[in-house]
Amino acid sequence: PQRAVTPGQAAVFYDGDRVLGGGYIQGTALDP
Repeated sequence: PQRAVTPGQAAVFYDGDRVLGGGYIQGTALDP
């Protein structure tokens, strides 16, 4: 988990130097 994520930020997933996928953060949820 990461703190201080903000809607509109990009999230990108890597395996070494290879990009596996990504997208933009639309919203957040608080921890229970």
